[in-house]
Amino acid sequence: MKFERIPWHLLIGLILGLGLGLVIAWGIAPAQYSDTPPSILRSDFKDSYRALIASAYASTGDFERAETRLAALEDTNPVEALTIQAQRELADSNIELSETLASLAKAIQDKNSPVEMELTSTPTQTQTPRVTSTVTIIVQGQEETPVPEGTPEAPIATPTEIPINTRTPAPTSTPIPTIGVPYILMTQDEICSENLSEGLLMVFVSDAAQKPIPGVEVIVEWGGNEEHFFTGLKPEIGTGYADFTMQPNQSYALRLATGSTAVANLSTPPCQDKDGNHYWGSLRLKFEHP
Repeated sequence: MKFERIPWHLLIGLILGLGLGLVIAWGIAPAQYSDTPPSILRSDFKDSYRALIASAYASTGDFERAETRLAALEDTNPVEALTIQAQRELADSNIELSETLASLAKAIQDKNSPVEMELTSTPTQTQTPRVTSTVTIIVQGQEETPVPEGTPEAPIATPTEIPINTRTPAPTSTPIPTIGVPYILMTQDEICSENLSEGLLMVFVSDAAQKPIPGVEVIVEWGGNEEHFFTGLKPEIGTGYADFTMQPNQSYALRLATGSTAVANLSTPPCQDKDGNHYWGSLRLKFEHP
């Protein structure tokens, strides 16, 4: 039986042609895109695009143009996208950019839900913390004001300004070190921001290199009650992040299940907006593995 001779010269020519084509297409003359829609950008480039839109809005106050530019990204929920990005910037300590993104998100939310704003500004006999899609903004605290009597009214937010009051933690909330614990409380801040859901107890856990640690069990105790929750359940904010909603005029104690600095006498701090309206602030605790 005779076999036909394989045309090696044709096979080698085909391989060389394919290789040369790939070299030209990928290295010598790669495809270049122009006038592409922002919606097909990579996620990190979309973040940069949102940051530029928010910065332009903060500078010019042109809400319609900012809304039109955001629409080009085709986000399912622009407010949520801005909020999540603001949280990420917050975790990276980019406070100014986080506030800029939050301001634009708040402006869009206020435009889309004016009725909700009017209702939340009405005082009630018993007020519980509101959990909404508002943007979380965190700042270092500096000085505390006395607790106002009665139930505070919710502030009326404005789309162009984010008033933030700062204070230092109350002396009664000073952390109590425990010898030999793996986690140490590095900072404890009281947060006053109209864009932050009231009464949040926010916990950040990281290692000595500032790398977030997920799966850390956090224990909160109050009035004979106890609740356990874990870091990493909100990765859009941070893999080392967890939060708990506090009730006004209630004292809490917090610790990490694996051992940590014990923190007692935690409660919602009183805050006041520029118009003198009172509302409840939040707390931020940062633990670090030495």
